[in-house]
Amino acid sequence: MSKIEYKMKPVEDKRVKTSRSIFDPIIDEFIKSGAELVEIVVEDRTTSYMVTQLRNRITTRELDIEVAPGYDVIYLEKKTQTI
Repeated sequence: MSKIEYKMKPVEDKRVKTSRSIFDPIIDEFIKSGAELVEIVVEDRTTSYMVTQLRNRITTRELDIEVAPGYDVIYLEKKTQTI
């Protein structure tokens, strides 16, 4: 069996992983824009891929934003608050 090389050291705290996706800037810009509904066109990516990835990031970040596919565009819309 081959030997695995590793290093071990004591630590005081765990480092929290703060991941940022390439999709976060799109979401952040939409939030900052103040618009209720925007249309996004992304080059070199399919609409279905972008919708799936944006939905994943929105779910992970627990945001009240809906993503919908259009013809070669993506729509981001703020969810309406229901009382």
